[in-house]
Amino acid sequence: AIIILASGVTYAALQSQQVKLTGNTIETATANLQISADGSFFANTKVGFTFNNLIPGGGASPWDGYSLWLKNSGGTPLNLKLAVSSIPTNPNNVDLTKLNVILTPVGTNAGPSQSFTLQSLIDANTTGGVAVTSPEQLFVGNTQQYTIKVSMALDAITGSTASLGNIDFAFTGQAVTN
Repeated sequence: AIIILASGVTYAALQSQQVKLTGNTIETATANLQISADGSFFANTKVGFTFNNLIPGGGASPWDGYSLWLKNSGGTPLNLKLAVSSIPTNPNNVDLTKLNVILTPVGTNAGPSQSFTLQSLIDANTTGGVAVTSPEQLFVGNTQQYTIKVSMALDAITGSTASLGNIDFAFTGQAVTN
């Protein structure tokens, strides 16, 4: 009996006390993409551009492109996508598969230009957009400048003139998951 009593006391003496990590909080990262026309003042929306004097079959307009900047103001790297989030007005029945939007990254490590048909950007809106591949990821706090211009194939219109309106280019930043 003494041996059993002694071993029970030893067991009780070797138990550790409980320790705690209290008051924990779990939060998701914030994906926050912003846009600017001058590289200084960023917001969630910006008034767009007028792409005029476009010559079907000619060069892209404007020849030097309009500048825009995207900034990752969130807490996670982002993959970028582009779509058209509105239904454009098209009274002259322009073939939207023959109207190209050209996005060119600017900077020392900039990749090549990407060309998207306006129709592909409209179609991609339901799936979050078409991938913008340069940069591959926009890291936290980083800014990327682009130029944007448009071109039109010679056979995109049947009349002597055409006009499109209500075109909203929507850039999306999707959190990188790997």
